[in-house]
Amino acid sequence: MTRLPHPRATWLIALACLGTVPLVVILVLLFGPDPRAAEAGLPLYARDADYVGASTCRSCHPNQFSSWRRTYHSTMTQLPSRASVLGSFDGSAVAAFGATATPFERDGRFFFRLPASGATEPREAEVALCVGSRRYQQYFERTEDQSGITYRRLPLLWHVAEARWMHLNGVFLEADSDNWDAHRATWNANCIFCHNTGVVPGLAASVDAEHSSGEKRFDSHVADLGIACESCHGPGREHARRNASPVDRYRAQLGHAVTSDIVDPLRLAQRESAALCGQCHSQRLPDPPEKIWDFMNGGPTFRPGGPLEGHVKPLTRETPVPDPTQPEDVFRERFWSDGTPRLTAYEYLGVTQSPCFKGGRFSCTSCHKMHAGDIKGQIEPAMRGDGACTQCHAAIGQNITAHTHHAPASSGSRCLDCHMPRMVYGVLTIHRSHRVESPDVRRDVEGGRPNACTACHLNRDALWAADRMRDFWGARYERPRSRPDTAPLDIPEALASLHAGDPVQRAVYMSQLGRADGAIAPGQRGFVLAHALVGLGDGYGAIRMLARQSALALNGQLGLALDAQLRAFDAQAARPARDRDLAAILRQFETSARDHLPPPPTGTLLRSDYRLDIDRVRALLGLQASRAISIGE
Repeated sequence: MTRLPHPRATWLIALACLGTVPLVVILVLLFGPDPRAAEAGLPLYARDADYVGASTCRSCHPNQFSSWRRTYHSTMTQLPSRASVLGSFDGSAVAAFGATATPFERDGRFFFRLPASGATEPREAEVALCVGSRRYQQYFERTEDQSGITYRRLPLLWHVAEARWMHLNGVFLEADSDNWDAHRATWNANCIFCHNTGVVPGLAASVDAEHSSGEKRFDSHVADLGIACESCHGPGREHARRNASPVDRYRAQLGHAVTSDIVDPLRLAQRESAALCGQCHSQRLPDPPEKIWDFMNGGPTFRPGGPLEGHVKPLTRETPVPDPTQPEDVFRERFWSDGTPRLTAYEYLGVTQSPCFKGGRFSCTSCHKMHAGDIKGQIEPAMRGDGACTQCHAAIGQNITAHTHHAPASSGSRCLDCHMPRMVYGVLTIHRSHRVESPDVRRDVEGGRPNACTACHLNRDALWAADRMRDFWGARYERPRSRPDTAPLDIPEALASLHAGDPVQRAVYMSQLGRADGAIAPGQRGFVLAHALVGLGDGYGAIRMLARQSALALNGQLGLALDAQLRAFDAQAARPARDRDLAAILRQFETSARDHLPPPPTGTLLRSDYRLDIDRVRALLGLQASRAISIGE
């Protein structure tokens, strides 16, 4: 018979085991592999100031490190490897905008065989940096010349959702161009600032014997590739030094720390808390602008825990353009006419423009949690719905219908769809505006910006929407008198903006066509699909991509036999091929819609047999603004 140990012996064994755990941890830390030492030999890594790197934080904060590592912040910039490279470097040729390139792998390294462009002969370019990992991934090559060691963006990117290569000319919101070098940006002077931690661009006058002319050359380095712990908590060298002793760490855990030498974002005041995000989620200039050369050498001066003022100033519609070689409206075009941002990376400005922000409580962390929630935005599920607003506006949440005049379960009763509508373009997606506000049909239509009501009621004109707002909320809501593009007010507002609007308007409404929760019954969306197909012929490649996405979604809702043709449609193919494929898609649509769908509603620019009222559609297309939009990505 097996003899059980004495109870006292069991406790002694347990205590002995527990006591060995800290010892094992200490031994691993002392004698195991040191990630900090490994990083020290990697390109671009240098920690010669107050930064210590996320690998230092890991030993004391393993849970926080693990939750951060799952986010897309942590993989915003990476050195190339088979684990980090998302694109298919399988040797298959990629044709786009008049030329062909070939991504391929050789000996575990990744290359592009690029076509001749301008004065450049065909050549091979090796991938030295990967930027992005959620929606798409861009690639950079390393060059060394009179500018120093620089990283130059390559012309093809990998689109994650589409699982395909795309040319930058068809991703940024601009008219078609065969110039393969149009977006040949320098990482050291641009991407480095927001996609990394502890940034030192290192643009300084050369003093070496070979380059003694006083020309400025880059010698860039970062504390961490990607957006890591010290981006939000501040440089950690002093914190790590003070807490090197296990006794000091335990004292800190018990609340007996002598000083606060690291920033806790959740304990900051409203403006300082928002500044943590605003240091990157706000296109900005040095404050004052003359500090630009200091930034380009030593990096940004903002540190977590303080305000942005005195370090950077967010761009607005009225910001003067400091570079005389740039168009005068290059900043103005990034905002709607009332100053609301319409491009991504301006979220801080939207938040601080909101009436909620003026109340002193609302900030980025009202909805976002950096170590919790869905990694796509670090948002808890409750904050993706009405709970984001009813956490402060509880009385409205108790009777939604009284506030919205819509059915409680409908999209018209969703707080975010009305007060943070999707009207911001970026990375081939339409995002929510971060300016919390109420819709106003006259303000929106006369200002040439999307309206939340007509983005849902796609078959209604602006006059109808204004009348409904006045019925629901009072006489202050007036009818619009005109549109900036002079399109008629008595046709559906969505269709007017879709065809006559400027590029951002067209992109926003093109994306809205495919939403599944709009006010149009699914079986009645044939006219919506017809107009999405018109978008496949737009002069902007990015808008064609959004049109294809919406057309695929609508075709799925309607059950028409267009899926194979839409998936085969290449928005970046040469125009003759696109025109041929689009003509075939339109013919198939007319046949299928006529046979399977009820007649389209009147006033939707379609005949009863689903053929486009081509004269009226062409008249709207002729009103489009011709100027390109500069995104600055």
